[in-house]
Amino acid sequence: MIKLIENLSDDTAKKLIPFFDGTLAGMFTLFSLLDRTSVDGAWVQTCAEDVTALIVKKEMSKVYLAAGENADFYEIGDFISRLGGMVVYCSSEFSEKTGVTAYSKVTLMELVGIKKDGRESVEINDNLRPVFDLLVRSRKDIIAKSEAVARRDLKKFTERAYKEWLSRTSRGIFGGYTTVRAVKVGENSVLSAAVADRLGNTVYIRDVATDTEFRKMGYASDCISSICRDLGSDGTRVFLACNDLQTENFYKKIGFERKEYLDIGIIEL
Repeated sequence: MIKLIENLSDDTAKKLIPFFDGTLAGMFTLFSLLDRTSVDGAWVQTCAEDVTALIVKKEMSKVYLAAGENADFYEIGDFISRLGGMVVYCSSEFSEKTGVTAYSKVTLMELVGIKKDGRESVEINDNLRPVFDLLVRSRKDIIAKSEAVARRDLKKFTERAYKEWLSRTSRGIFGGYTTVRAVKVGENSVLSAAVADRLGNTVYIRDVATDTEFRKMGYASDCISSICRDLGSDGTRVFLACNDLQTENFYKKIGFERKEYLDIGIIEL
């Protein structure tokens, strides 16, 4: 049976950890719940007392799905097909059983070794605007060239995006589950930044960016290594997601290893 999760809170994902922490795909879906500002709905499938699947619908018609071995795949497929046109992030097993046409994959990588040298990053709990500006700088050209967002609306678009990102990130900082680390020069000159969320004993590095003028100088590697030393030294599981081979090879050099794939596809109605 599939039922709606009502009254989403910061504790919702924590309560579901026992059912999904065995796989990175499950944790990837759980972390998507932390950003409640962009969740259009969340549902669990249950069998007796056990949760067998989690479905999270995000804005822009994206659906994240984690399903266990005992899940009713027919019921899940029928349910998400009725959510409307969407992009589905799911395991290859689910794709095969429910008719999701996969056109791309996301690689989930887990930290297996921590670099012990390199520049140290500093933790940032306030004045997060420089970090956000760095994260979206490479996206601005794409947005500006899009017919959907006129150039004159670009500032308005980024301001709204900043407020949404700040709402999520600052809530996480005060709630104790988000860490923002950066390699800096001066007070506001952020050269590289990484943002990570924590659920139980698992950390997900969700945002990474380096200033274009300082790339290929080791800043990104040092920033990520530093946050891994800080968060992963006590046995905490650290993982991230990437979708191209070049990025995957970069993370391998830092100490990450490919563990799982997620299919990105569209369900056939």
